[in-house]
Amino acid sequence: MKGRVVVVKEYGKPFEIQEYDVPEPENGAVLLRMTQAGICGSDLHTWRADQSQEHLPIPVNGRVMGHEGTGVIEVLSDNVATDTLGTPVQQGDRVIYSAVFPCNRCHLCLKGDTNWCANREYPTAGVHPYFTGTYADFLYLPPRHPFFRVPEELPDEILGPVNCAMGTVTTGLQRAQLGEGEYVVIQGAGGLGVHATAMAKDMGAHKVIVLDRLENRLQLAEEFGADHTINIEEFNTPETRVRRVWELTGGRGADVVVELVGRAELLSEGIDMLSNGGTFIEIGDIVRGKEVSIDPSKLLSGKNIMGSRMYRPSLIPTLLSFLVRNQDKLPFDKLVSHKFPLADVNDAFAKAEWSQTQTEITRAMLIP
Repeated sequence: MKGRVVVVKEYGKPFEIQEYDVPEPENGAVLLRMTQAGICGSDLHTWRADQSQEHLPIPVNGRVMGHEGTGVIEVLSDNVATDTLGTPVQQGDRVIYSAVFPCNRCHLCLKGDTNWCANREYPTAGVHPYFTGTYADFLYLPPRHPFFRVPEELPDEILGPVNCAMGTVTTGLQRAQLGEGEYVVIQGAGGLGVHATAMAKDMGAHKVIVLDRLENRLQLAEEFGADHTINIEEFNTPETRVRRVWELTGGRGADVVVELVGRAELLSEGIDMLSNGGTFIEIGDIVRGKEVSIDPSKLLSGKNIMGSRMYRPSLIPTLLSFLVRNQDKLPFDKLVSHKFPLADVNDAFAKAEWSQTQTEITRAMLIP
C-alpha cells in the first residue's frame, strides 16, 4: 500500500506530492489515517518564503509539511492497547496526537519540556517512516508518542486546531499567569487569535481586545468572547492603536499582550500597550533572522517579554474537556471555514494567504 505526502523543496515554490510505501508500525508505534490537517500560519510562512534557506535550510530531499490535524487509528502494533491515559483503543478510533515530535533525550525533554526540545528538527522527506507530517494520507506515531482518544460527543468539525492553535495559545496564556479580572490584548484574529480569545475569557479575563485587519475575523472573535475589536485598517499606525487600547482599558493598559501575527515590529507596539508589570507573549513570530529595536528603559517598570512555543502533551486532555464543556456555547463549527482535497494543497494555500490580500478563510483544512 502506498500513501501521499506533501513536500516542500524550495521556499516560495509550489509544494510537491510524493508517494511512499506505508510502513508496518514497529513495537509500540501507531499508524494513523489522517482525516484532516490544518493550514497553520507557520506553514504559510513557508509558502510565502518568509523563512530563508540561510536561517532554516530545507534538506536536498525536501521537507515534509504539516503538523496540525486529527486521524483515526489505522494500525496498532501488537503491544499497544490503550492511549496515553490508559483508555482502551482499537482500529478506527478517532485520536488527537501531540504535534510536537521531540528527541526525548535532551535535558529539556527529560524535564518534561518537550515543546522546547533542544534537538527538535523538521522532518526530512524520503526518510523512513516517511509519513512524518500531517499533509499526508497517514501519520506515523513512534513508540511512546502521546495520543488521546477523542470523546464521542465531539464532532470532527471542531477538532482540527486542538493540537496546534488551541494548545499553543493556552500555554502562552498560562505562562503569562493570566488571572481573574485582567485585561488582554490579542494581536491577530486568525485561528490562533480566536482560540486565544476563548481561552482568555475562560481563564477569567475581564476584557479581551482583538486586533486584525480582516473584518470577518474580527466578527468571529466577537462571537468567541472579544469585548472590543480594533481594525488596523482604521487605526493604521502604531500610535493610534496604542492610544485606542489605553482608551478601551480605561487608562490602565493591558495586563497581557499576545502576538499571534508573526510581525517583529509588533513587539515594540505591544510593549507600549502594557500596563506596568504586564507581560508580552511572543508566539507568532517564528521566522528566523528578523531584528527589532525596543527601548529597554520601558522594561524597568516591570514589563516582561516572554516567548512561548507549542505545549506539553499533558495539556491535550484539558483542551478536549474544554471543548466538551463549551461546544454548545461557542461557535466552534465556524472556526474551520474551508476544506480542500489534499491534491489541491497549492490552491488551498493560495486562497488561505492573508498577508497581502483579503481572504474569507479563517482556518482551512486539507482532507486526504
